Amino acid sequence: MKRIQLLLFFLVTSIGTSLAQPGERGQRMSPEERENKMVEALALDETQQAKLKAINENYWESFTELRKEMQAAADNRKELREKMKTNMDKRNQEIRALLTPEQAKKFGEMQKQREDRMEKRRMPHKRGGDKRPGK
Repeated sequence: MKRIQLLLFFLVTSIGTSLAQPGERGQRMSPEERENKMVEALALDETQQAKLKAINENYWESFTELRKEMQAAADNRKELREKMKTNMDKRNQEIRALLTPEQAKKFGEMQKQREDRMEKRRMPHKRGGDKRPGK
């Protein structure tokens, strides 16, 4: 009987531990993963890939700094958010400049999808997150 209880205990704790681990969906993609996804989605050639890598490296440090500042700040988050948006817009303009018209169109669609996901994340009522059963 003790054996069964012990086995059951280990089974429950191992399942609980595995479910508590963050999955792919909850993790932020690394810069390399994000870059590889963009290269694949837009079918970039080697020259474009090298330019994309340089652009991303150029902006990565400033994004990291701004993200840290936003996490620590309480009073000037709106200002920091505007700075982040300005940097993102500049980066996206540089990326669009190296793309062909077809790739630029696809990039625009990708950006729109990203903005939609972010909007739903910020506003749960748009995804049905504030609706409770029975209401």
